[in-house]
Amino acid sequence: MLTAAILWQSQLATDHSNLLITFIAVVAAAVVLQAFVLIGMAVGAYKTQKQLLSIAQELQAKAFPIMDNITRVVDKAAPKVDRITDNLVETTDVLRDKAHELDIVVSEVAARTRAQVARVDNAVTDSLNTVGRVTAEVHHAVMVPVRHISGVIHGIKAGLETLVGRAKTWRDAAASVATGVGDTED
Repeated sequence: MLTAAILWQSQLATDHSNLLITFIAVVAAAVVLQAFVLIGMAVGAYKTQKQLLSIAQELQAKAFPIMDNITRVVDKAAPKVDRITDNLVETTDVLRDKAHELDIVVSEVAARTRAQVARVDNAVTDSLNTVGRVTAEVHHAVMVPVRHISGVIHGIKAGLETLVGRAKTWRDAAASVATGVGDTED
């Protein structure tokens, strides 16, 4: 049994050794595979880095002149933009002041116009009232004497008619006495 145990142990040790060797071989193969993958990744990263570096250099070569041009344009335009901004501010201030002055002038003109309209209205009202009074006074001054004169004329007319009527009556009476016609007709 001892022999069998030793044999069995040696068999077991051999199986374990084989397993251990297989495990070590698998691990070694995995490490080698990882090494190849890492080397492939390093080569790919290096190529990508070279491509990115060439793109960056190309972009830098194209972008720097554009950026220089933009910087020059901005440097040239900055004083002009400042001047335009200052002019706009001044123009706005002047327009605001002129609008305020115009508002004051328009307010004054409106107030003066209202005052003049009131004066003209009062003058027209006074003139119309005066014309009415003068018309009434002229009417009274003319009509009263005209009525008096008319009365006198009517009186004279009535007197004359009476006188003329009596004279006619007297004449008719005198004519009838002279002809004697008056007695026979009665």
